[in-house]
Amino acid sequence: MSTRHVVIIGAGLAGLSAAETLARVDRSGIKITLFEAKRIAGGRAGSFTDTLTGNAVDYCQHVAMGCCTNLLGLLSRCGLERSMNRYERLQFYHPAFPVSEFSPSRFLPAPLHLAKVIGQQRYLSCSAKKQIRSAMRRLFRTPTKRLQSVTALDWLEQQNQSADAIRDFWSVILVSALGDTCDHASMAAARKVFVDGFAAAKGASDVLVPQRPLSEWLGCDLVKAIEATGIHFRSQSAVKRIVTEGPLLVGVETLAGELIKADAIISAVPWHAFGRLVDASGISEAIPNLDSIRSIPSSPITGIHLWFDRPIMTSAHAVLIGGLAQWVFRQPFEGTSNDSRNHYYQVVISGAYSISELSKDEMIDQVISELGGHFPIAKQARLEHSRIVTDPFSVFSIRPDVEAIRPCSRCERLPWLSLAGDWTATGWPSTMEGAVISGIQAASSAAQYFGFASPEPDGGLSKSWLARMLIVE
Repeated sequence: MSTRHVVIIGAGLAGLSAAETLARVDRSGIKITLFEAKRIAGGRAGSFTDTLTGNAVDYCQHVAMGCCTNLLGLLSRCGLERSMNRYERLQFYHPAFPVSEFSPSRFLPAPLHLAKVIGQQRYLSCSAKKQIRSAMRRLFRTPTKRLQSVTALDWLEQQNQSADAIRDFWSVILVSALGDTCDHASMAAARKVFVDGFAAAKGASDVLVPQRPLSEWLGCDLVKAIEATGIHFRSQSAVKRIVTEGPLLVGVETLAGELIKADAIISAVPWHAFGRLVDASGISEAIPNLDSIRSIPSSPITGIHLWFDRPIMTSAHAVLIGGLAQWVFRQPFEGTSNDSRNHYYQVVISGAYSISELSKDEMIDQVISELGGHFPIAKQARLEHSRIVTDPFSVFSIRPDVEAIRPCSRCERLPWLSLAGDWTATGWPSTMEGAVISGIQAASSAAQYFGFASPEPDGGLSKSWLARMLIVE
């Protein structure tokens, strides 16, 4: 059998995952070329070097959870299983209350390991805690398919959740996990967060934070490991179009005019770029729901980068309640600053629709004021430098009508074309885990096209016997 050439367009996590998966299918039977338009791989998970401080700074802090078994599997196979710091506990800060611990039990089986967590949240009233427990039990007993057409906010209001409970508990978790607000996100996606991300298995809610900037962790470390499997990585090589003769594939044409012949294509570009790629190729009529895919809404995420003259917190990160800021992360990287007087912190604001009304100075002033309310030492700290980075396409908005739009990995009318990206039908919201799953699915589709055995995504953490009894599918 002759060697088959697969071209992967886009070296974000989805494209990297597809390349690594295909390399495991048959290293001698499949040649893999991975094209990336940018200088460094990673896609939306990227970094920049701040010219004033010399810091390598992520555009926006990325974290994973213990339930992200496909991402963790990819890292493990690439020798990067120790590249993230794991935290079993979280701290929730409210300016009017003592710090609240989110600390699952080490001894009770899931989901009882979370039994005391709601009670630990000191900023919640007794009434709110009772409401939350009641709604959580109802959520566990409600199948996902019954929640696909309703927003999280509508469902929570139907469960008699107060505005305080929604604002200070449900929204705090969901906005961070889904990257969008409760009035937009589907309750089916919200259930995915609370069931798979917290309740179904112990360790699922652990938070994992990369130890290196994303451009080094993904763009360097992961790429090198995947290149070692024999793939050919071409950076700064943008693909202009897929070249076809009727329904048959010829290859791809780069912006430089180079024609690369291929036997199969995996498109791993974002949803908002996919339409332009197939339009230029003249195959758009073969893509189901293409107009709907083009119109998938996005949700912005803002990273506010702050450098102070002194430390303002001792924790590695904190969840912030009751203000504009949602998370704050202390610099997790060692030796990334040329000036030890500059202490770096990143504040993350997901679903950042309303902050567009604020000026940069207003945003910085409000966030610093909020940090002072949470961390008293921040009131004495002097801000040395700041930057604000907002990506309007950070994540796709997982609204009730979006799930039906998300395409499968294989295009039935063009079997040589497979789709990857967190926006495809992975069963996950817009996350690193969803991106990795999509890459595995696309690689499986390409492998099937060639008649090779097709790998499948990992099924996730094993549910405890009690979770299987208490939580319906």
